[in-house]
Amino acid sequence: MAAAVDARRSRILLVLLVVLHFAAISHQVDGGDGLSLLQRGLFTLLSPLQRGMGAAIHGVRELWDGYGFHRETYRKNRQLEERVRYLETLLQERSHVAREAERLRDVLGLREILPMRTQVATVISRDGVPWFRSLTIDRGTTSGVTLNAPVMSPTGVVGRVIAVGPHAARVQVLLDRDSGAGVLVERTRVSGVVSGQVVQPEAGADDLILKYVPERAEIAEGDVVVTSGADGIYPKGLVVGRVSYVGKGSALFHEVRVQPSARFDRLEEVLVVLREEEDLETPEAVR
Repeated sequence: MAAAVDARRSRILLVLLVVLHFAAISHQVDGGDGLSLLQRGLFTLLSPLQRGMGAAIHGVRELWDGYGFHRETYRKNRQLEERVRYLETLLQERSHVAREAERLRDVLGLREILPMRTQVATVISRDGVPWFRSLTIDRGTTSGVTLNAPVMSPTGVVGRVIAVGPHAARVQVLLDRDSGAGVLVERTRVSGVVSGQVVQPEAGADDLILKYVPERAEIAEGDVVVTSGADGIYPKGLVVGRVSYVGKGSALFHEVRVQPSARFDRLEEVLVVLREEEDLETPEAVR
């Protein structure tokens, strides 16, 4: 038994010596391309593995580079989107400021024309559906606003103050069916009273009704209607609107509608006339 084990060990040792001897010889022998036989063998065996590993590493590198590129692109896109939103907001703010400045210029221009003391006020709320029949402004008694004070816009008469507090006031607009203002047809000096009407779905529901115009009076569509001052509230000569319809009414009076000059649905700033006795008449119409 021991002899068999020793014989096997001797054969293994002999094989190892032969392999080492062959390797030493192969390492010394030049294969003609600068590589020994051993190096060539190892190169032949390992080249496919190296190529595979190189391809895998290259693929990983490309994948990583692509991920980095997309990540950078996403970051830049986010920055651009934030920049666009900022510029859009800035543009909207500037546009809003420009529109507000234009409205204020119009109001202040009217203030310079009117031969009476006035107070600029901002509309802070409205009521009435579908048309605003009253609104609230941010000026009250502390600013000189009084009950029945006329309220103007750059385009025409708005209405009158019907309730007032220290810092706010309620304005009844001409569209309210319970409103009323003495007026004149500027061209013919025909007098009457304008008021709002019950809102109906048909065309012309936003017009004022001009009452008490005699059936024989000269009046035509397009005529300018101004305040007469006869009601003791509105100074004489303020523009109310233009005649939009003339029809046959009762046996005594025309049926007349007036399109108001004030744009009630877009009011933001108005002028309140600070009432004084000498303010009740103005020498010329204000347009």
